[in-house]
Amino acid sequence: MSRVEVLGMGFDNFTMGEFMGRLKKRLANEQGTFIVTANPEIVMYAREHPDYQQLVDEADFVTADGIGVVKGAQMLGTPLKERVTGYDLMENLLQLAADDGYRVFFIGAKPGIAEKAAAKAQARFTGLQIVGTHDGYFPLGDAGVTRALVAAKPDIVFAAMGYPRQEQFISGMRRHLPDALFMGVGGSFDVLSGTVKRAPQVFQKAHLEWFYRLLKEPTRAKRMLVLPRYLNAVRREAKKR
Repeated sequence: MSRVEVLGMGFDNFTMGEFMGRLKKRLANEQGTFIVTANPEIVMYAREHPDYQQLVDEADFVTADGIGVVKGAQMLGTPLKERVTGYDLMENLLQLAADDGYRVFFIGAKPGIAEKAAAKAQARFTGLQIVGTHDGYFPLGDAGVTRALVAAKPDIVFAAMGYPRQEQFISGMRRHLPDALFMGVGGSFDVLSGTVKRAPQVFQKAHLEWFYRLLKEPTRAKRMLVLPRYLNAVRREAKKR
């Protein structure tokens, strides 16, 4: 199956390599692209906010960013090939941009973070062209931000604003840059800039990045309460099938 549904949200059932093959072709053909990277929090939010689910439905690709999505698909009897994290997909796209000469724009996060992330990316990916940065503190539809993006002529735009704002922003911007690839990347600029440390490999391999973040940021505990609700919803859905 090329598409797997988990609680009403459709996920593309591709490996990272398969995703990259498709995205490389779309970029080469100047085919506009909208990517959503979704975890259980986003799935549950979309269930409760139909307007947001509609935005996700507009996306060209939806990746299983959280291990909870992969586990949920397994419980429903429609397993996904693998977890495709937003951060790893962003890094692969940055490497592709450096190799093939695509122009990149970073928008989102707190003031100064996008600039730091851009500097780190350019140091890491030789030849990477980052044609602009902007923080995430602006009203959606801001004419000045729109003009800056259009003037920069990016091929790839990474929006680090968290859901649902980054998807709302992308939905509004796509018509201004119809040939560009847009991707919401949540808190990825914080990690790329070195402001926040990504979970060590031992946590990543054990699919416990969420637990590492909770240890580092105890204030996330309230957000984690969505996970039991998500699992209960998956179990109820599985019983119906």
